[in-house]
Amino acid sequence: MAVATAKRKSSPPPKPEARKSLPINVQYEDKAKALLREYLAKTDNDYASLAEKLNGMGIEITARGLENKVSRGSFSAAFLLQCADALGLDAGAI
Repeated sequence: MAVATAKRKSSPPPKPEARKSLPINVQYEDKAKALLREYLAKTDNDYASLAEKLNGMGIEITARGLENKVSRGSFSAAFLLQCADALGLDAGAI
C-alpha cells in the first residue's frame, strides 16, 4: 500500500536587496572613497599619477577609470590596499 505524500507549496525565497542600497554599505563606501582621496592629498598625488603607479604594479587602469571607481566608492578592500601601497603608505595602519 503506497502512502500518498502531499506536496506543500513553498513560498518563494525573499527578494534579495541590492547591496548598494543598504545604508550601512553606503556609509562605509563613502568612508572608503574619502580615505582614498585623503591618501591622494596627503601624498600630493592625483588620479593620473596613482593610475601610473598602479599600472607599474600590473594593475591596468586609466586615470579616468580610477576617478570613476573612486567616485562610485564600490571598490574592494584589496584595491584600497593596492592604492595605499602604490602611494607608499603603510597599509597596516588602516
